[in-house]
Amino acid sequence: MATVADADESLRGEVLDPVRGKPGVLTALAWIALAALSGVVVFGCLAVRSDRARESQRQEFVAGAVAGTLALIDVHSATLDVDLATLKSLTTGTFADELKSGESAFVASIRDFAVDSDGRVDTAALASESGTSGVVLIAASAQVGNSAGESSARNYRLRIGVEEVDGRVLMSSVEFVP
Repeated sequence: MATVADADESLRGEVLDPVRGKPGVLTALAWIALAALSGVVVFGCLAVRSDRARESQRQEFVAGAVAGTLALIDVHSATLDVDLATLKSLTTGTFADELKSGESAFVASIRDFAVDSDGRVDTAALASESGTSGVVLIAASAQVGNSAGESSARNYRLRIGVEEVDGRVLMSSVEFVP
């Protein structure tokens, strides 16, 4: 017959060693922890890659706006045809339409007054972005001379709209800001 001491001894053995005999549970917990850790690592890597791609696009937006701005303010009567072709190649949308409609007046004023404008971009920064378009704020300056021998320094503040078209970032709008 079993005594109370025997029952107490058998219970004590089970309470003191609850994991023994259950290696499958520990293995499963280890695999779950490993899978969770792997998921966190993969997610982190994808997030970093996405951030790098977004930063690269932002830099391309600024570079496209800078190139377009230089093509707009760095013009010379002696190289006007090349300068104008460069400017046209860097535009799209509304600004390309405006440039095309006002091209003859633009060309005439530069040729008639023998305008030479040495422009430079002083600062540029991305103000906003949305998908494949953005807005870049630019501070630029130019030394402008003409056939009358007059020369003056000009400062420009521009809000440039840019769009990515066929892998190229082009100016879609230009606004001179006071």
